[in-house]
Amino acid sequence: MTYGPGVRTRPGESEIFPPDERSLVANTLRIPFRFVCCLAWEVADPRNTDRLAVRGSGTLIGERHVLTCAHNVLDDYSNRSALPMRYIWSTNMQVAPARNDRDLLGHASTVRTARVSPLWRAAANRQAANGNTQRVFGPAEGDFALLTLDTPLGLRFPPVVTMQLPAPPLGWWGHPRFGGNTRIRAYDADLLRRLRRQNVMVNHAGYPIDKCRDRPARGPATPAQLAACTGHIPDMPEWLDRGSTQWLSTGRLLDPARMTFDLDTAHGQSGGPVWLNWQGFRNLVAVFTGGSPRDTAPFDIVANQGVRLTEPILRQLRTWMRADGAEPGF
Repeated sequence: MTYGPGVRTRPGESEIFPPDERSLVANTLRIPFRFVCCLAWEVADPRNTDRLAVRGSGTLIGERHVLTCAHNVLDDYSNRSALPMRYIWSTNMQVAPARNDRDLLGHASTVRTARVSPLWRAAANRQAANGNTQRVFGPAEGDFALLTLDTPLGLRFPPVVTMQLPAPPLGWWGHPRFGGNTRIRAYDADLLRRLRRQNVMVNHAGYPIDKCRDRPARGPATPAQLAACTGHIPDMPEWLDRGSTQWLSTGRLLDPARMTFDLDTAHGQSGGPVWLNWQGFRNLVAVFTGGSPRDTAPFDIVANQGVRLTEPILRQLRTWMRADGAEPGF
């Protein structure tokens, strides 16, 4: 099995804007970091038995529902691997909220159902219809997905001793009792522009694969360090040491309409939450999706971006959750 980073949905990669200001989340049971999920999955090569091991991030938004980006679930990997040009569904997906190195503090679950936005699926269908002869990029506004877990994790208790008696269950983003003033609601671009003028910063947390466990403290690991990072949780080979720790970035909101920002990110962080602190809440405003290239050549990265949570997107998430028999809290 080979190992690969998260896949970009358009030309360009996630970007670090020097200096790299990402900081290690030492205690992933703090809110909101306990709701940030480490994802692991495989992509099968349709020509043989080879499998690509891939990593990403997500946000627990219900007892057994995780919000992530669509390209973590269904994507064309040909632009950065030896896989053929076609959209391929992820398999053997695993989710671990609040993962901290080799400790799965929020437990872990396999994924029962993975749903991508209708816009994303339509792009995949168009590419297949033309014989996969030309890449059809999924639209930026459609790069969101919902995972349904086999094992409900939101109301389970972390397997650690705490100072609280009894320890609270994990909860999820927006939970009325265990959410810790986290909130999910729709945000329009005008509101975000006003908050930008007030210098309200945005935050993002995820599991970058340019780190080996908690090293290095600053900047990405060297190729040699990553090549030597071959360990995993004993008896659980899918939980590799590469990309096993959660890192926090804080930056400026650049373009509220396109949801771009100068947060420092790397592969593996796609699908993680983007939030801002406002009105006493940690407001989930977007799903992180990766680098935003300039519109003309050279197509280098000028910002990172996410999918802004709009009312139509929240409506789609509610529909999916209700189809699973769950009542959304947003």
